[in-house]
Amino acid sequence: MLRLICPKCQKDSYSAGVESFTGCPYCGFVFSGRYGDDRRCEERIKQETPFALSCQEQNLEANTIDFSEKGLCIKIFSEPPMAAGDTIDLTIGDLRIRAKVMWVKKLSDKSLAGLRRLN
Repeated sequence: MLRLICPKCQKDSYSAGVESFTGCPYCGFVFSGRYGDDRRCEERIKQETPFALSCQEQNLEANTIDFSEKGLCIKIFSEPPMAAGDTIDLTIGDLRIRAKVMWVKKLSDKSLAGLRRLN
């Protein structure tokens, strides 16, 4: 367990991971230990859906982590050939999404990416 300090009320709480955005148990402020306060104004819906990410002529295995009206977070099971500022096209089930890459975080065995929907 990791100790997190809420940026709003400054009280301690504990989490198994620092990447996920969770609400402070004391004041309800939504933040991540790694990324700070939640910049998405809409509610995040957690849903892991596997999909194939086609990027720069590569097919990569990926999962959604969460999504909102204007954005989504994805987990990529390799090092992605994309960077912040790139525009990519995704097909998740029947849904086609054009998105701007806002950030990419490379971890030891996977990568996380934050995307802003453009359509």
